[in-house]
Amino acid sequence: MTYRRVLLGRWSRRDRLAVLVVAVGVAFLCGTALLVLIAGDQTTTLAADYGATATITTHPSVEAAAAAAPSGAAVLPFAVVTGPEGAEQTVLARPATDGDAIEAEFLLGDGAGVSLGGIRDAQTHTLSGTRASVTVTANPRSRSSPLPDGWYLTDRDTVDRLGPSGAFVVHPVPADSVPDTGVPFRAALAFFVFGTREALTALVTVVAGSAVLIGVVVYSVTRMTIHDRRETIRVVRATGGQSWSVLGLFAARAGLLTLTGSALGYALGVIGVNAAVNAAVFLGLPTSLSPTVTPAVAGVLAAIVGSVVALGVVSGILAALPTVRRAPFQAGDRTPAEPAGSRLRALVTPAILDPRAVVPTAATLTTFVAFAVLVAAMGGVVGPLSGGGGATITEPGAVHPIASNIPETYADALRSQGIAASPEILAFESRDGQPFTVRGANYTAFSSITATTLVEGRQPTTRDEAVIGADLARTLEVGVGDHVTLGGTTRRAVDRVDIVGVYRAPGVYDDQLLVSLQTAGHLAGKSPGRVQFIRAARLPANAVANDSTRVVDVSAPETVAVGETVQASVTVENRRDRDVTTAVSISFGSQTTERSVTLPAGSTQSIAVEFTANTTGPVALQAGGITQTVRVGSTSGAGTLAIGPLPDRGPPNATIAVRVRDEAGTAVANATVNAGDTTVQTNADGVAYVPTGAPGMRTITASSENQTGQAQLAVIRGAPRQPIVQLAVAPDSPDLFTPTTVSVTLSNPWNQTLSELPVTLLSAGQTTDQSVTLAPAGQQTLRRDIGRQPPGTYEAAVQVDGTLLASEQFRVRGDERVAAALAAGGREGTSGIGRALETAFGNLQLVLGVVFGLAAALTIGGTTATFARAVHARRPTIGVYRATGAAPTQILRLVFVDALRIGAGATMLAVPAGLAGLQLAAALGYLTVFGVRISPTASPALLGGVTLAGIGLTLIGAMLATGSLLRASPTALIRDQQPTNAQDGDER
Repeated sequence: MTYRRVLLGRWSRRDRLAVLVVAVGVAFLCGTALLVLIAGDQTTTLAADYGATATITTHPSVEAAAAAAPSGAAVLPFAVVTGPEGAEQTVLARPATDGDAIEAEFLLGDGAGVSLGGIRDAQTHTLSGTRASVTVTANPRSRSSPLPDGWYLTDRDTVDRLGPSGAFVVHPVPADSVPDTGVPFRAALAFFVFGTREALTALVTVVAGSAVLIGVVVYSVTRMTIHDRRETIRVVRATGGQSWSVLGLFAARAGLLTLTGSALGYALGVIGVNAAVNAAVFLGLPTSLSPTVTPAVAGVLAAIVGSVVALGVVSGILAALPTVRRAPFQAGDRTPAEPAGSRLRALVTPAILDPRAVVPTAATLTTFVAFAVLVAAMGGVVGPLSGGGGATITEPGAVHPIASNIPETYADALRSQGIAASPEILAFESRDGQPFTVRGANYTAFSSITATTLVEGRQPTTRDEAVIGADLARTLEVGVGDHVTLGGTTRRAVDRVDIVGVYRAPGVYDDQLLVSLQTAGHLAGKSPGRVQFIRAARLPANAVANDSTRVVDVSAPETVAVGETVQASVTVENRRDRDVTTAVSISFGSQTTERSVTLPAGSTQSIAVEFTANTTGPVALQAGGITQTVRVGSTSGAGTLAIGPLPDRGPPNATIAVRVRDEAGTAVANATVNAGDTTVQTNADGVAYVPTGAPGMRTITASSENQTGQAQLAVIRGAPRQPIVQLAVAPDSPDLFTPTTVSVTLSNPWNQTLSELPVTLLSAGQTTDQSVTLAPAGQQTLRRDIGRQPPGTYEAAVQVDGTLLASEQFRVRGDERVAAALAAGGREGTSGIGRALETAFGNLQLVLGVVFGLAAALTIGGTTATFARAVHARRPTIGVYRATGAAPTQILRLVFVDALRIGAGATMLAVPAGLAGLQLAAALGYLTVFGVRISPTASPALLGGVTLAGIGLTLIGAMLATGSLLRASPTALIRDQQPTNAQDGDER
């Protein structure tokens, strides 16, 4: 057997261990690369429905915009003017070319002339610009327009006369593209893509440093091999072998070792990532990752494997070079002397292992520390963006705060209890490839929940003013006096705000742009008065437990006959995020029953109940504050007929339609109706037409079998023919979170058409105008959904042609229990953007978890290789222990204590070194995630956990390295040479 074959082909257990360690390292690199690549691709797919369609850039002059505009873009001058109320407003010029794609983005059906959002009728306004004042007639603009309500849209000549303040350049882009210049009209896709790239770049920054550990492993194993083969090397050198030949053999040996480990690591990395994704899906973690090795991914993984093999060859050369360059029989490779000294030094100095192992162990643990702190910091960023924490009120059933939609006035219910509350809206933005978060809030309310300090400028006072967090100001390179153009999140929109202040706040809040609720609502597509969520300083004590369920609907037949069975249904909702069992009390007149029901988290369930209709007339079916009236009629025919409704008064010599109903509300045909000297029969619809006669009180009676009824009508000269108005509020007693509907039924009791009646419905401060035409005896019902209202008393009223005909007061119930119950709303929902957010952040969380696990495995491999070299250097000492009767467990105990000492010292070096490395990466701008600058600091609890984990990983590596020596004979260990017999198995 030639020395070449001995040096190149015979691998010991340590070599096979090194192959395994290299495999773990390559698995870490390949697994991380695979996750990074597929996570970036999947993020694009997730938000594909929210592409930009166009981008907008802002320039200080029309000339600058024209010079910067690419082919196919439109230059849109704008003027900042003083509006009719003295406030600054923006006047934007339309694109010059009709039918242009840019025009479609901006106009959305608006024609020529001047348009303005937020108005109902055309208005004449005087606008004062830098050049002149211009009087314009502004027409209403569609609410679906991407422009803010306060912006005027007009022709280019009007902007020129006012004096342009600057210009926008609008450039169409494919909907699935991710533009890295300008502001996207719809920024969700860009925010996801660029934010994920930032997160993955931060990971890759630390991973790149981890690759060095593989070189350390190969170097350590090669040094041990050289130590074992030093006699062979000396003989080869003494008999004429060239140093470059021996050096090439060790380079080839190291390359073969790393190639084998890389091939195994590639397989482990791909299989491990797939297993982790499958486990995440099984455990319910939202993720869309599909770890498939595409040709593009395969090219990256091949480059990683090739780089690792090359690194192994270089490490082998460096390890062999000192020995090969030395004269054949020059002294070297001496075993360090046993340390000696004071008792304290003896306490901290290892008894067996080489104390110099502290340095390579610290180098290995430094990467682990950096990963641990980075993952914790990134989790602190993703957490608030993926839903936030603390006392946050969202809509029940919303999968994510972005998908929630609740009234801004919910905050009043909390403030009435002395609890600070801030209604807020989040919008995700991108500017020149830099993602960041916009938060819509009132600055005073925001400051009452978040500890903020205004460090420059002032608080915002108008819709178009904003303040910016200090870190985000540094990221975007903007400050007080600058203007920032913004796009929509999931809808096409554009807006522009003036930075009037810079604030400091803890955590992610320092990396956000704080705008008005109106601006954020426009960007996020929220109606006025609606927000996504409300942050509160706290929730009322025991609130959720006391009101975790509620009745949301009661249904039953409108009419039944006396003695029949009333089949009713009551729907109950569970607003908790866990299963709840509750008792529901249901009553029908004097009859009451109670049903127990168990509801899964965030679900609703219907309860079927039956009652007996034992009395005639209207009977109330009640459950949980919701009431439905059931009319019970007589089966014997005896009872009271209902006539009308009739108007309070009417003109003489008119014809009125008289409706006749029984107690169950059913039309009575062929009933006899008497009005003075007139007697008529009702038709199939229960309607009879009778004259009003001469002025005076007119008595109208109706009879059918044993049923009778009577009504009065005042006949007055000059009385108008007005409709009959019936006003109803549903539900009868709404609570803070129950949508309220006001219904108005207009009936024409006259034998004459009532044409184009101007009807005004006033409800909870909202006004609805509508023109109604009623045919003779005709009816029409108007409904107005006024949404959820804060607690209080409200009035609904109906005016016809300016005359108040009906009004009704209703009270919205609300207390702290109801407000807090909403905060425990369900977790399920179907919003597209909500699912995209949850899945995107789920993907990132999975990437963090898997990469951290691979980093821990790599750390164990690195420490194992380090301790294998340290233990190998102490083979004679271990042999003496074994020869003098020490059992393997005693050797393990000694090594354990030594490893504990080395691990403690190495961790003390690794923690500050890891933090310093992260600080350097942060200073270079590599640690920004979704626009948030990561601060690589660690809490005492995190530092304590990282320290304990580092020592634990060190101990595991030491035990693995020592185990391979305990099977060798004491003689072989004392002679400090490789056993040659098969019994030892070291060369097998």
